[in-house]
Amino acid sequence: MATRPDASSLRAWWQTYQQEGSSDAREKLITHYLYLVKYAVGRMLVNLPGHLDPDDLIGYGLMGLIQSVEKFELARNVRFETFAMTRIRGAILDQLRAMDWMPRSLRQKAKEIEQAIQRIEQETGRSADEDSIAAELKIDVETLRQNLSETSFLVLSLDYLLNPHDEGSESFGASIPDPGMRPDERAEQEALREALKSAISTLPEREQKLIASYYFEGLTMKEIGRLLTVTEARVCQLHSQAIHRLRARMKTILGL
Repeated sequence: MATRPDASSLRAWWQTYQQEGSSDAREKLITHYLYLVKYAVGRMLVNLPGHLDPDDLIGYGLMGLIQSVEKFELARNVRFETFAMTRIRGAILDQLRAMDWMPRSLRQKAKEIEQAIQRIEQETGRSADEDSIAAELKIDVETLRQNLSETSFLVLSLDYLLNPHDEGSESFGASIPDPGMRPDERAEQEALREALKSAISTLPEREQKLIASYYFEGLTMKEIGRLLTVTEARVCQLHSQAIHRLRARMKTILGL
């Protein structure tokens, strides 16, 4: 088993690659950080259809990792892991979208759920619960939960929220800050991120806890289930509902 490099060795590889363009240092960095791709794929598989091949997803994610290594700036003093994870997930999602892996009917269900939540919350000024969402959609709660489970394939990450204008057809890359962005593009992304931050703060307490545990603390759906004392399947439904609620609230905040 290869020995994991210490912090000083990693920094030396980064400096050698960025200052000299060393292909050997580049390969060492990609090999070392491959665990980030495997970690991202492992978490995403929970919400993806069973027919997708994990090895294919790792291949897609590897492209995001390579791009991250090539674009990372050591001088910025930002953790590479944080910088890379967004791009790894993004590369996977971009490829899945290019394959049109999610039926249009499910994207329509997601849109209908978000619109129902938006109508209820604008009319009542309160969080839309399952009963009210189901009633608005003229379906029973069990059907709503099934729809939430199915559309969890779409709401794979908070990045989905950074494109509130449509059902997610825009390239994921458009939501990733880039040094080459024009000032107006950067301002738009900053406005979206501020809207997302504001929307998260208004979620019901349980959904805030779920979002924080999954996206910011790195817990798995199974671990969150134990934390909330519900099944893993129920966590997936609640996660989907929270993302739909956030997207609906962002549209309200942004006047969409």
